[in-house]
Amino acid sequence: MIRYLIVPIFFLIFNCAISEKATKFNGMPAGDAKPDHYLKTTSIGVNALIFFPVKRNAEFPESLETFSDFAKKNKGSKFRLIQKETTKWAFLLPPFSFIITPVVTELVGEVYD
Repeated sequence: MIRYLIVPIFFLIFNCAISEKATKFNGMPAGDAKPDHYLKTTSIGVNALIFFPVKRNAEFPESLETFSDFAKKNKGSKFRLIQKETTKWAFLLPPFSFIITPVVTELVGEVYD
């Protein structure tokens, strides 16, 4: 029984946003304007009944705000999103995960000075 509670407890305790920065382009052009760096932000949260945020809201609007905060902290003045992916893990451990649903949103973008 306790093994079925490990993943939901993990998401309840360790909800956060993690950001990674990439600055090496290996001499390749990145399009019309060269970005200062690329940024990937992953937000992890927990929803109740699949749709209602409990601990940290990891949906797109809040994740975008977190992404822009990380971009500002890395001296960026503007950014362009390349990819957005939100996953709700409702079928991870049914029926328990229907009640407490882990949510992960990942944003990837270019950051310009």
